[in-house]
This record gives sequence, structure tokens and C-alpha cells, in this order.
Amino acid sequence: MSRQIRKKAERDRRRFIFFCILPAFLFLAVFMYYPIAETFRLSFMKSSGLGADRFIGWENYKKLFASEEFQQGLLHVFLWAFWSIIIQLPLAFFIAFSLTFYINRFTRPMRAIFYLANVLPSAITAMLGKFVFSPTNGILNSIGANAGWKWLEDIDFLGDVHIAFWSVFAVATWAYTGFPIIFLMSKIEQMPKDMKEAAEIDGVTGWKYAWYIVLPNLKGAFRILAVLCTIGSLKLFDLPYMMTTGGPGYATITLGISLYRQGFINWQYGRASAIGVVILILSLVFTVLEFAGHGGDEGGK
Repeated sequence: MSRQIRKKAERDRRRFIFFCILPAFLFLAVFMYYPIAETFRLSFMKSSGLGADRFIGWENYKKLFASEEFQQGLLHVFLWAFWSIIIQLPLAFFIAFSLTFYINRFTRPMRAIFYLANVLPSAITAMLGKFVFSPTNGILNSIGANAGWKWLEDIDFLGDVHIAFWSVFAVATWAYTGFPIIFLMSKIEQMPKDMKEAAEIDGVTGWKYAWYIVLPNLKGAFRILAVLCTIGSLKLFDLPYMMTTGGPGYATITLGISLYRQGFINWQYGRASAIGVVILILSLVFTVLEFAGHGGDEGGK
């Protein structure tokens, strides 16, 4: 084959690769990169959708960080992420290990049952949550009334500023733990069987096996779940909004709810965009920190 023919074949190959990746690149540019760039631009503008936008520099950010609503939203998403990692992940591991280690006719159906809440629409989950915690006809208050437990009957689970956050979080724990359970189960089942057999020979069984063998091999899986919990908390909107609309006061407000209020109720697109930028930057920072801190760890596999 002559040199010219080889060059032509190489040009054709590169042209073919270019046209293969072009649709994907255009899709990303139009539906991802442009909205992100536009969000950054709007965050420095005073924009209400009426009239021309006006550049105001960092003013939107200054007002946000001085706003109690934004401060409480920021605090709540951090708290939500922290308690999700502290409560939901250990609970998911406990259930995942139980369902994979103690397999019998009772535990097999439990896999589908635990994951069921994860596939329910958020509106259904919120409705079930209100069905449990409603102060007028909720299950818990009704139990208190029928049992004569005045202390339980009088609790306003969704209206008390000290309890509302935890009521919503309890519903979220039930709804969102399904995915970590399935994810950890898949990781546990992928572990080599000879590892389990060797542990049994050494007398390491049951929860000792979980603690000394399984957990160290799931570091990577927990790291991924921790990142997902953190990013999911930063973007949290649907469940708290449908259960309490962020109230009472700012008791269950999140950055997502604050963004919605600024953009679609107060018509402050610039300020809403600034919240979106904060969420994006925090998500990137936590993701990079989480993986950079474990750069050499290949534990989770």
C-alpha cells in the first residue's frame, strides 16, 4: 500500500471518528454546557424576566449569604448529607449483609420490598409520609389518641420547628435507603467465594466476617455512596417541598426549595441562578475532595 493510500485511509478514519462523536458533543454543548454558562451569566445579573437584564456584579451572592432563608437552606443540606452518611449507609450495610449472608425463603422477598420505596414517585412517598406524620389524621397521632398516650397525640410532627426536619428525614431514610442496599448487595455478592471459605476455616463467621472481611473490601463502594448522598442532599427539593414546603418557618428549607422560591415565586432569576451556581460548585468541590482524599485506594472494587 502506497504512502498516499495510507494517508487517505487515516484521514477517512479520523473523519469517521469525528462524525461519530459530533452528535454527542453537540448534545452536551446544547443541553449541558450552555445552560451552565448561562446560569453563571445570570447569577451576575438582575433579571426578573421583564425587561432587559442588568449587570450587578456580586450583588446576588451578597444578598444570598445575608439571607436567613439561604443560610438555613445551606445548613440543612449539610445536616442532611451528614446524617444520611451516618444513618442511612450503616443501615443499608446492615440490611444488605443480612440479606446476602442469611439467605432463606424469608429474606429473598425482602430484597424487592426494601427497594420498592426507591422506585415510588416522590409524590407518593410524600403522601405516605404525611399519612404517617399528619397532626390531624396521621397514623402516629391516631395511635396516641386510641391508646390514650397524650404525649404522642399532641406531637405535631410536621408543624413543630424542632421535629419537622427529622420527620421528613425519617421518610427519606425509608425511601432513599433502597438504592444503597441493592448497591452494597451487588458488591458483597461479587466478592470471591474463596475469601468467605478461608474466613470460615479461620473461624471468622457471621458479623465478625462482616466487620473484618466485608467492610474493608467495601471502602470504594461506601465512598461512591457518600458522594451520591452529599450531592443528592445539595440538590434536595421534592420530598421536603411536598411534605412541608420548606416550613414551618425555615425548619425544612433546602437550597433547592430556596432556588425554586427565588426563581418561580419571587421572579428573581439572577438570585436563583446564584443558588444554582453555589450548588454546582459545592457538588464539584465535595466530589473532588472525596475522591482525591482516597486517590490510591482501590478498596471498593
